[in-house]
Amino acid sequence: MWFKNLLIYRVSGEKIDSMQLNDALSKLALQDCLQMEMQSLGWVPPKEGTDQFVHVCDQHLLFALGIEKKLLPGTVVSQYAKERIAVMEQHQGYKAGRRQVRNAKEAVLIELIPRAFIQRQVTYAWIDMAAELLVIDVANLKKAEELIELLLKTVTGLRLAPLVTNISPSTVMTRWLSGDEPPAVFTIDRDCELQGVDNEKPTIRYIHHTLDRDETVRHIAAGKRVIRLAMTWADRISFVLHDNFQVKRIEPLDIIKESSDATDPDELFDSDFALMTGELSRFLPDLVHALGGESQTGG
Repeated sequence: MWFKNLLIYRVSGEKIDSMQLNDALSKLALQDCLQMEMQSLGWVPPKEGTDQFVHVCDQHLLFALGIEKKLLPGTVVSQYAKERIAVMEQHQGYKAGRRQVRNAKEAVLIELIPRAFIQRQVTYAWIDMAAELLVIDVANLKKAEELIELLLKTVTGLRLAPLVTNISPSTVMTRWLSGDEPPAVFTIDRDCELQGVDNEKPTIRYIHHTLDRDETVRHIAAGKRVIRLAMTWADRISFVLHDNFQVKRIEPLDIIKESSDATDPDELFDSDFALMTGELSRFLPDLVHALGGESQTGG
């Protein structure tokens, strides 16, 4: 139970406790897709083997959005429709019109939807009630939007806004690769991406490559800015910071992994969540501070 990605929102509005949240989520639990539905969204227990929609550790609340999607590739629909249209044209003796083609595709889609395979996905989110933050484990912004839209529908009076820093991540990361030293708690690793600001957006990527300061300074002097940088925090967590303040590729290092000796799956889940929230609750303030603090006007 370690998040791989962090998308961070400021929570405001009505205060909510774990019992209220659990009750609210249970009323919009995930239901199986109906016969003609392509997708179904709803809340699911974040921990297997329980019927609780919120997993609690001190002031930290874990919950999860479940998504059921029917897999029906457009190529399959087109293939069946093409065969049906060919038979139609043979019977009527002339080429099918646009309306006939559209109707044939719609008819095929209706017939195939009930036979489609179903894929279930789960998106995890965590509320730090003390810090008043919502953190979503997503790399895809569309998935975050799905969770936020349903959460606002589920919890009356809740307000969310993206956490915005006073200085953009790109500006700070570019300074760090131009000669400024990052705060002592952060070290720069070996992955980096620089991009030009003109229409063609020329891009330089370093992957598992030691960053030579003279080289990166030349790229920056030529008009490029840093949009992605791999770093380590306090020798405990490695991550990649993006220019839109997404944090990706979160990886707890050995010093953290060794601190958990749980072997039972239930105990391991509890231990991992406690470790993760404890570490990230210290990491996030350091990261925000390094970016000039939280903006009071953005979001």
